[in-house]
Amino acid sequence: MTTPDLTIAAAAADHPSVARLVRALDDDLAARYPDEPCTGGSHLRPAIRFLLAEADGRPVGCCAVQPFPSPDTAAELKRMYVVPEARGRGIAARLLAEAERTAAALGHSEMRLETAVHQPEAIALYTRAGYQPIPNYPPYEHKTLSRCYAKPLPLPRPARPAWDGGELATFLAGQGLSPKDVLAPGSRYWLTRDTAGPAAALGWERQDDRVLLRSVAVRPDLRGCGAARRLVEHALRDAAVQGARTAYLFSTGAGPFWTRLGFRPVPVAEVAHALPNAPQIHQYRTAGTLADEAAWRRDLHTPAATSADGR
Repeated sequence: MTTPDLTIAAAAADHPSVARLVRALDDDLAARYPDEPCTGGSHLRPAIRFLLAEADGRPVGCCAVQPFPSPDTAAELKRMYVVPEARGRGIAARLLAEAERTAAALGHSEMRLETAVHQPEAIALYTRAGYQPIPNYPPYEHKTLSRCYAKPLPLPRPARPAWDGGELATFLAGQGLSPKDVLAPGSRYWLTRDTAGPAAALGWERQDDRVLLRSVAVRPDLRGCGAARRLVEHALRDAAVQGARTAYLFSTGAGPFWTRLGFRPVPVAEVAHALPNAPQIHQYRTAGTLADEAAWRRDLHTPAATSADGR
């Protein structure tokens, strides 16, 4: 039996419907594990993102995606629950798929989760979806009833001019960034999406073994989740694989963010000399604003840019 009228959307952690479903989940777990304290809500962090499933306007399920602390690029599935009367309709599978899509849109490389032996229906759901058993991770490493699983998530794909150009330009403009020369020859962009539409974007312009990062944008409701950091690291690894040795960018208001990612300030003239034909530099020169910019550099042959796990 299917539920064609099911809707799944992001919801705040303190949304009343989410709160009721989470209490029902805790009651369910307490009945299944009477000798184990329910600690599912004690390891939640501010960056967690909840998804709420509704059928005919009635809340029927929820789950959440929570980033692991940096530099880990994985996300954790939390608080998966479907009300008993709505089970058997594929709702949990659709929630899981949307959680994976949300995590991928935020740049996560893997989804991990913890369940336990008295939840065979949950274990069956995850294994059908391609999750593989892994050693129990903290704080579950000493819990004998816990079972942990993981699944790789697809990496962000470069945007395609014929299919993504218009949507990318609209998204950048909506975030206050210029869409001029988006996807120009020699450039490469990424645009991730979740259930609400475009989620994050970033591009680089290349000249020889140098790239100029530009158009870093994250939808306002997704900021603070580490999405920009993960997407930047992905783009830098991609550039390094393609032979780039140095990454530059212009930023006047986010210096601490770029410093944390290994960039250092350099003279604007260095960037203009390194990438004289980059569309963004041409724009700034034409507008007479190049001298007003602040320039940053990161060398891509360092381990931080090229390690296999993206750290």
